[in-house]
Amino acid sequence: MRAFLEQVSTRAWAKVRPLRNRPFRSRLRHDRGAPCVLLSPHLDDAVIDCWSLLASPGDLRVVNVFAGVPRPGAVAYFDRLAGATDSAVHVEERIADDLDALGRAGRHPLNLDFLAEPYRAGRPETSFKELDGALAANTPAAAAVYAPAALGEPHPDHQLVRDYALAVAAGGVPVHLYADLPYCAVYGWPTWVTGGDPDPHLDIEAYWNGSGLTAAGAEVVHLDPEQGAAKLAAMRAYREFAVLDRGPVGALSNPAIHRYEVFWAVDGGGR
Repeated sequence: MRAFLEQVSTRAWAKVRPLRNRPFRSRLRHDRGAPCVLLSPHLDDAVIDCWSLLASPGDLRVVNVFAGVPRPGAVAYFDRLAGATDSAVHVEERIADDLDALGRAGRHPLNLDFLAEPYRAGRPETSFKELDGALAANTPAAAAVYAPAALGEPHPDHQLVRDYALAVAAGGVPVHLYADLPYCAVYGWPTWVTGGDPDPHLDIEAYWNGSGLTAAGAEVVHLDPEQGAAKLAAMRAYREFAVLDRGPVGALSNPAIHRYEVFWAVDGGGR
């Protein structure tokens, strides 16, 4: 019953998000000489979805938005699925995993102290103003911002970060959305991503819930075998990888999945 009530609360906060965050004006300034900012909702999304950015030589600031450590003494469902017995300990260990994984690409994250959805216990979700204040206090300007597209049936935290980024774009900062695994590829990638033959009985973009993000304007990155192997090794550094990989299903370890990354520019921002 408690889990059900928390899910209802999460959906309710999402419904009032536009009203709750109106009016909003970001403090983040656009500066072409500043680093790009990669908003990673959780302690793994940057590596899973944007390895091509991490491995590039560009100036990039990785920001883990929901990296707060919950109170000890309880364990959330997905943490238990990953073998944890206490979520506080588990998140501390995930922070260490993320340092290892990002370090393989020569990156170091900025961790914001917001609690992920499983740890909020029905309390209000993070507001745009709170997220923006924490971000701007550490990174006052950005050449561009990257955020999850929240495709398919995404985590509510991905949706919140996407909506915040779209609000930032409205203020003049170039924003790019990235296809977020594993949610976006539950049924694989669209054929315009992979170049494969279409299946007349599988419309993957229909699963993307009418996002409007299609081949038009998309930048598809196809990692070569060496790049794909480096990304896979970094993903395996996370203790939750077996959960995200769906065990023997191989939802992420499949090279037909993890070797592709897709980006869309919002309001004409350049990558």
